[in-house]
Order: sequence, then C-alpha cells, then structure tokens
Amino acid sequence: MRIKLNYESPNGKIFLPIHYNYYIEQLIYSTLSPILSSKIHNEGYIIDKRKFKLFTFSRILEKGLKVKKNNKDLLLFKNGISFIFSSPLVDVISNFGERSLKEREFKLFNQKIFINKIEIITPPRLENNILIKFLSPVTIHSTVKKIDGKTRSIYYKPQDKEFSELILKNLKKKYFLIYGENKELFINIKSIKFSTKLNFHVILYKDTPIEAYDGIFELSGSKELIILSYDTGLGDRNSEGFGLWEPFKENEIV
Repeated sequence: MRIKLNYESPNGKIFLPIHYNYYIEQLIYSTLSPILSSKIHNEGYIIDKRKFKLFTFSRILEKGLKVKKNNKDLLLFKNGISFIFSSPLVDVISNFGERSLKEREFKLFNQKIFINKIEIITPPRLENNILIKFLSPVTIHSTVKKIDGKTRSIYYKPQDKEFSELILKNLKKKYFLIYGENKELFINIKSIKFSTKLNFHVILYKDTPIEAYDGIFELSGSKELIILSYDTGLGDRNSEGFGLWEPFKENEIV
C-alpha cells in the first residue's frame, strides 16, 4: 500500500543536502506514533538475525536546484517536495497517514514544513512478468569479514548473478515475515534499459557510501513476490530509501 505526501514550507523554499535519504527517513520516524516508531526503529521484524523495517520510500519527486548555502552544497526546492511512502503493513501506512494529517507541521533538516496534500495511490494490476522503473535506486549487498576481523560490504551490479539471487533471498524472507509461509516462490530481475555509467549512483547515508542502480528492468516470477516487492521494495536498505519501483509503460520517455 502506498501514499504520496506533499510538503510545503512557510516561505515556499525547502533546502536539503544532496544526499538527503537520512533526513527523509528521520521525518518518517518522527511522524509515526512514538510507540510504533520505536518498535520499527529499535526492534524491527527479525528473521535469521536480520532486522527488517518493512517500509520504503521514493526519491523526492521534484527536481532540486543545486545551490551553495553556508559553504555547503545543497538542493533548493522552490515549490515544496513530495515523496511516496510504501509498506505492506496497513497499520504502518494508516498510522503514518493519520499522524501526518493530525500533526500537520514537522521539522526537516532544521526547517519547518507542513503537509499540503496526501494521496492514496491505487495499486496497479500486476502479473508475473512486468517492466519496472525505480523511483528510488535498488541496492543489494553481502557482508564479509576480513582477516583483521573488520567487515566489508560487497555491492552487486545488475549483471552479477548474485544480484538477482540475493534479491530473491531477501524477498522470500520478507514474505515469510508477513505471511508465515515458506512457499516455493521465485523471482528474477533483469536489466533492460540500463547503463553502468548513467544508472549507477553512490548515495551517502550518514557518511556511508551505498552503491545503487536505477533504470528499466524486467521483473518476472511468482506473482505473490512481485506484488509484495511493490509494497516492500526490492533489494535491501529499503527503509533508508532504496528499491521502490513502479510499472514502466513502454511509451514513457526515460
């Protein structure tokens, strides 16, 4: 389930860092009720010692203007911002939407902002083979331990076989968390319109570089997993603003 939220500021301008995912995530946690926010952030939903938050969000849908302010590179949004919030958990969506309407005013990057509009997005009809485009780039990684005992993250490219394999493994865990079933389900993701140069992004999340990709992909496999991935996002780090997609129409201009 998804909702789209539009925010404005009293003076019409909103400034954000170029790498703003962390601040949107904090806006989400501060909007949710304290009990639910604490549960998701601190406890999450655990399987195989992995913690899932089971929500994701898009990039800001408006294009910001790069400016210098106080010797910092920032994005200026002159007419407010909007983003899509998504979760397979109705309680989470309801809580976020209701609290947004009730509270109305929030803080984002030390600026006062307020809700202008909330829209419920009608889910599309999804089949077991679909072209998709990412509203926030997808990332998938594994963590390895080095000789010195420290860990290192290995991020996979869409052309790596581990890319689709780990996305499937990740999504099956989400399916079990929500439905409590271990079914024989599968999913495959293949790049269709993709450039390693143009569609590759390094996004800083609290100074940690995360490698991620957007572009046009083909998603095929079990319908149940495709539907679930629409709500939860594909790949990992979803709650940090990664992996949200929507159907791609072939007549769209990219």
